[in-house]
Amino acid sequence: MRKRPTAIFVLGALLALVSACGQAKAGTALPKGDDAADYVGAKFEQVIGKLGDAITDTRDVTNSLDAYFKFDDKWIHSTVTSARTGSPESRAVRHRSQKNPDEIIDTYTPADGAVEYTYLGPVYVQKGVSPTAWVSMPKPEGGLVLPCAWGGVLTPCRMADSAVQAYEADKRAVRGAKSLGDGKTALTVNVPFEIFVKNKVEILPPSITGQVGPELKKAAVPATITLNPDGSLVSFAMEAKFAGDGHQVELKYEFRFTGKASLQDMPKLPDAGQITVLPDRAAMDEFYRRLGEAQGS
Repeated sequence: MRKRPTAIFVLGALLALVSACGQAKAGTALPKGDDAADYVGAKFEQVIGKLGDAITDTRDVTNSLDAYFKFDDKWIHSTVTSARTGSPESRAVRHRSQKNPDEIIDTYTPADGAVEYTYLGPVYVQKGVSPTAWVSMPKPEGGLVLPCAWGGVLTPCRMADSAVQAYEADKRAVRGAKSLGDGKTALTVNVPFEIFVKNKVEILPPSITGQVGPELKKAAVPATITLNPDGSLVSFAMEAKFAGDGHQVELKYEFRFTGKASLQDMPKLPDAGQITVLPDRAAMDEFYRRLGEAQGS
């Protein structure tokens, strides 16, 4: 998987904005439209080269993502909660479908040992993806070298990529900055739906992407970043409802840090006899092939 430096930079850049934006009086509006583009753009230029560790330095935290996407009458809704703690680090990700409660995929990467684990919900066991709910496989050799490849932050990294690309393509994409009544700061950037699709914020099948025409491509998806007074991230959201090319689209994605993580956030493994072992890349590839078929059926 390719590196995502812009995704790492953007969250740090947005966090740093509060050092200037947060000085506004509570409840006041900061510059909008073209003025906001100049105001926020200047801050981007000042800090973007120094913030490569913005995501990787956020440790011992729990995160949540609520993701909803609807195209005409087809829709998906899922929640992802994750935790990372310790040094070396243990990581857990829990993916739940809000459409079918039996569609569960959890991953657990303990700090120790050479293997990581996946837990499959009843849907996937019944479809023959694995004979047991728990599966073990070798840890990725790269570890956290590519932090955005980790499921706990994969979607927000793609959201961040999208916001950066929208800003780089048109500085006027920054549509508003606002100091909230509780001291928080909110910044809004319009992301064209074409960029949302290209960056796979939601991985859509060809049956849908093939129907995305010129009207839908240019539709604006507002991305709102909310910051605490101290500059820490409260939430990162994308939400829109629009029509074009004869189709209706509705989407809502919200990522937030939810607290401090501990080892109690890591799952308890079953007995070894209840875990299917995938010893090598060939076995892993076959597992993911079956999983993909099950998800697509």
